[in-house]
Amino acid sequence: MKQAILTHAILALLLTAPVSGERHRAWTQFGYDELADGRAHGVAITADGTLRPAATLDSFATVDAERIWNLAQDNAGTLYAATGDNGRLYAIDAEGNGTLLFDSPEISLHSLAVDREGTLYAGSAPDGIIYAIPRGGQPTVLAHTGSHYVWDLALDERGRLHAATGEPASVLRIADDGTVETLFKPTDRHLMTLLFADGALYAGSAQKGRVYQIDDDRGRLLFEAIEEEINGLVRDDAGMLYGSAIGREDGDENGPAHSTVYQITPAGAARRWWSDDQTILRDIAPIDGGLLVATDEGRVLQLDAQGRPGLRTQDETFRTGRMLQTADGALYLAAAHSGQVRRLGTAPADGYYESRVEDFVGHTQWGRVVWRGSGVQLQTRSGNSPEPDATWSDWSATLRESGSIIQSPAARYVQYRVELEGSGAHLEHIALHGLRANLPPQIAALEIQPYRTPQGRSGNGQQQQAAQQQRSGGATQARSLYRLRWQASDPNGEELLYDLYLRGEGQTEWKEAHRNEERTSLLWETATMPEGWTQLKLVASDRRENPPEEALSSEYISPLFAIDNSPPRIEISARVRGADVELSLDVSDRISALKKVQYSVDYGDEEYAVAAADGVYDSRDERAQCTISNLAAGEHVIAVQAWDALDNIGTQQVVVHID
Repeated sequence: MKQAILTHAILALLLTAPVSGERHRAWTQFGYDELADGRAHGVAITADGTLRPAATLDSFATVDAERIWNLAQDNAGTLYAATGDNGRLYAIDAEGNGTLLFDSPEISLHSLAVDREGTLYAGSAPDGIIYAIPRGGQPTVLAHTGSHYVWDLALDERGRLHAATGEPASVLRIADDGTVETLFKPTDRHLMTLLFADGALYAGSAQKGRVYQIDDDRGRLLFEAIEEEINGLVRDDAGMLYGSAIGREDGDENGPAHSTVYQITPAGAARRWWSDDQTILRDIAPIDGGLLVATDEGRVLQLDAQGRPGLRTQDETFRTGRMLQTADGALYLAAAHSGQVRRLGTAPADGYYESRVEDFVGHTQWGRVVWRGSGVQLQTRSGNSPEPDATWSDWSATLRESGSIIQSPAARYVQYRVELEGSGAHLEHIALHGLRANLPPQIAALEIQPYRTPQGRSGNGQQQQAAQQQRSGGATQARSLYRLRWQASDPNGEELLYDLYLRGEGQTEWKEAHRNEERTSLLWETATMPEGWTQLKLVASDRRENPPEEALSSEYISPLFAIDNSPPRIEISARVRGADVELSLDVSDRISALKKVQYSVDYGDEEYAVAAADGVYDSRDERAQCTISNLAAGEHVIAVQAWDALDNIGTQQVVVHID
């Protein structure tokens, strides 16, 4: 009774626990890295892998420009956009209305800065001019830098204007009257970004991806990245410096593109804090407990204190060129290929998350989908091509309860789509279950060979082996041992069990010889088995991991092979003629063809081969003749040995007298 109760308990556990076989699979997604491969539109992915409604990325303003190079905001809340390729400067009010403030003669305005009095400064290319636009006043040329590009402008704590330039690269200080003072002139072609922090001035370069610290009108190399360009520098409240880097390692044009954020301690130690090979980093900004990172495909990532990324918002139709976080916490994104400006809203967006396509590697019947979260509305679709196309099923009816059966048709590939309903909605873990169609095992090869004793013994054993090898002309063997080896696999990746059956020549039914073998090779002892020509059937089964009604098997039948443990039989007829002996030999074997005959005299180590009468030993019955010449007078023992195809050795001797 106790055993029956225990049996029922085990069965109950098996019915509720996941099945271990490869046919049964749960595709589980949790964590940012798993979810980041999908498409998030209006959905945020936290660093710990939770899906939540994202803030809306609202269209704020559009100006007449091919791209926006920079954004700035004054203390009155007016936003400014520096553009290309017509070198125009726009002012944008709180309602998003844009007004052309300055139509410069330059191709591009790359950099902006606003001082405490509201004076706006703009740096240009290709003439490297810095313009000053007082609040309510007209633009004027403040300074000619002597470079082609003014990539960045920054104000120190005293309100003094500084510029980072390119071709040639330099850090300049510009006085109110336009006087230009060179603070640092590196060997790089471009200095791309400036940062004032705690009285120190930092600059990031392009060509070698360097971070410099400029103290007392002297530049010191703080760090050199493997990427080509440092395009952003920020500092957090703890004094950590962060530099964003883009480009290819060591300038290798054929290598993968990198986007990296480096963390540099106040002591100057640097480490890779975050990196991504699939995106181009456009800008960074500090926030409490981490950084914001803007990338070119409309993503805003939020890196936590450990550098772990989370997706704050995304719009795949928008290509970010620049990001601005204002003093009041508002976040603006400027377009890299148009005059659009977006603003991150505060209300949750109406969006969706669409997973990557998952390959179940075979025709699969879908089971349940299980998740943790609330406000989840889920749909699935399936198909038999790696990319969804017209042959895929439509999105299924919406599922709102975890544990629901997936409604999509059986197929190889599956994808899910999630909408989050309500501000508190979230999804933190999801698993889609499926059962692959069972396919029979495949047996590729079956090899049956007499077992040869491995070489490499030492001492007396090695000497005996060498002697036997010399006499037989081959490796020694346990003559009744066979080695069976086979190659088999299961398309479902399941573990196989093997059964072996034998059938002798002339027999009609298979006899089971071995069952439930897990290995793919065996040593098979045939000493006590009937001799004769035999066939072997190998059956491979997946019954270990499938219920009996679903288990499948395949079989492989070998060609006929000989089980032969008996030595050849030798009949000797000897005729003495003087000092010579003529031998006539009749050699036969019941099962196998003969392959070799030789003789020795008086137990000597030297053997002499005897040729077949018809020239070749290739049948079970052979005749041979030979003459042993010039024997000394007296008694002699002539020993004859014969080998069959399986190296069974028959021996016979004859004693002769020479007068």
